[in-house]
Amino acid sequence: MKTNSGKKGEGMPVVRNPQFYFREGFCWNLINGTRSENDLKFKFCSPCVNDVGSMKLCSYSDKISSKFLICIGNSDFASRYTEAYVNFTVNFQVNDCRQIPIVIPDSEQLKAFETLFEQAYAIKKKQFQNKITSAKAEEELSVLQQKLDKMVYSLYAI
Repeated sequence: MKTNSGKKGEGMPVVRNPQFYFREGFCWNLINGTRSENDLKFKFCSPCVNDVGSMKLCSYSDKISSKFLICIGNSDFASRYTEAYVNFTVNFQVNDCRQIPIVIPDSEQLKAFETLFEQAYAIKKKQFQNKITSAKAEEELSVLQQKLDKMVYSLYAI
């Protein structure tokens, strides 16, 4: 798409603002089920094009990474905060996400969050490769979720 953007011919794509596309980032589904039963779930998103059905944001700062933002977005804090102060409906859009307050971590905290992300990512990868069962993955991810929530509440001094 990007290579052929703007070329003449029927069906040729036009990619406007390419700096906002084809970047690594994080995304989530527009529809989240009932918020109290199915919290927000942020996912790693490799370079691609997204639309309103699965919005995508990217970090443009060297002080925070998409991995860090995924951790914050998957925390109990972010789910409770957005339910109470941002949007309790099943539709969670980009402007809703932008209202989650982000505490800038120091380099040590950032590394700890990124390490936790990598551990969770490795578990999901093993699950998708059928190296572990879904039940085993959920068990291992539950332990990481508890650790994540403690780290986030500590970061936010709650």
